Amino acid sequence: MIAHPRQCMDPLDPGQCEQVYAAALRILDETGLAVLSEEARGFLEQDGARVEGERVRISPDFVERAVARAPRRFTMHARNPEHSVELGADILLVTPGYGSPTVADARGVRREATLSDFDSFAALAGRSECVDITGGLLVEPLDVPAALRPLEITRSLVMQSDKPFFGSVDGAEGARESVELARLVFPDLSRRTVMAGLINVNSPLRLDTRMAAALIVYAREGQAVLLTPGILMGITAPVTAAGAVAQAYAELLGCVALVEAVRPGAPVILGTGGFGSDLRTGGPGFGRPENALGTMLGAQLARRVGLPFRSSGAVTGARLPDCRSGYERMMTAMASWTSGVHLCMQAAGTLDCINSMSYEQFVIDTEIWTYLKRLATATVVDPSTLAVDVIATLPVDYLGSDHTIEYMGSEMAAVALASPKPYDEWIAAGGPDVVAAAAQRMPAAGVASPMGMSEEIRARVADHVAHRRAALGQR
Repeated sequence: MIAHPRQCMDPLDPGQCEQVYAAALRILDETGLAVLSEEARGFLEQDGARVEGERVRISPDFVERAVARAPRRFTMHARNPEHSVELGADILLVTPGYGSPTVADARGVRREATLSDFDSFAALAGRSECVDITGGLLVEPLDVPAALRPLEITRSLVMQSDKPFFGSVDGAEGARESVELARLVFPDLSRRTVMAGLINVNSPLRLDTRMAAALIVYAREGQAVLLTPGILMGITAPVTAAGAVAQAYAELLGCVALVEAVRPGAPVILGTGGFGSDLRTGGPGFGRPENALGTMLGAQLARRVGLPFRSSGAVTGARLPDCRSGYERMMTAMASWTSGVHLCMQAAGTLDCINSMSYEQFVIDTEIWTYLKRLATATVVDPSTLAVDVIATLPVDYLGSDHTIEYMGSEMAAVALASPKPYDEWIAAGGPDVVAAAAQRMPAAGVASPMGMSEEIRARVADHVAHRRAALGQR
């Protein structure tokens, strides 16, 4: 976790922020949100929304009442209590990639992702000091039948890591699969939040049946619902940043109303994933400046609303770990930190607008977050750190001083990938770049032993997985 800056970046002045918020409320009240699930429409209508066919219109008063029910801060409990995290506190939490169907090598050559890749990335996330929440659909394991994936990914997440995680959102069935397996590890699941479901809105202004069904499952169980509209400027939303964020918040607030209608007090997280786009191709714009701008605007609106906010940070459109990947990732990661984001998703390993995951990039990203963690560390100012007496000795250099030895561990970031070798030694070694250094630091692929899980729970999970595989017609 990374402490927020003393002051968060607000790209809008207070009056502009109120204009955007008012526009979002007007969109939701006058145009409304298409909710394709009859069950979801029933919850909203019972709570006071105006329902006409599939279109649900929600008044500003309804929105304000729903927002007031949602917690401003809440804890996601981990199997290891030391890894429990608080959403909405003055910290940025990091979670890796989500949803990539392929794995890319150091040259950008892609192959289909497998369950073995999923296990390996889950183990990497579980053991990385920079990752706070293991993740969810780290990669799409295409060698596993679709009906079995919710079970297998949840099994991997609870076995390979003792941190909080995301469950499946493959409709109600997938969400229930994740919830029931998690209940084996957390028998008191209904009384505390241990997981989240990432619910995507089909922009513009459309919540489909599958996502609505998953939302209802997680909300009923008191698990976190993480809401993300599919904003692409000029494609699924207005091309203007103000219009795009107004539409995004209409979609977000409409779904907050649904969550709180299902279970008042259920935890919810607002957010934007993509935001910018590439109008040359009609595709997403991960890593573009507009991606970072969407994060800054969205985070400021979230502070206006008073709910936790997520972003996509350390993302890129680059196909391989290269210079473009580096500057796009650092820009989007910095935007997340300086804007006071609470949860940064897709924050390790993703390439090609999150279409691929990369082992080398995952290692590089842990270095990026190490840099940002150092920037976020408060500077200690006291007589000892001011070092006036040390300076008064006029040393030739400070390398051998007791003061340097005392403070170097706390004052200097532990840089792992940047080579300290002099130029001649670096050339003699073949001039390796950061990608080569990352490859050398990658752990062996494969499944690690379950982290801190008792034999009783391990056996319970294994029996459940075997039973469910048989019920789904798989061995």
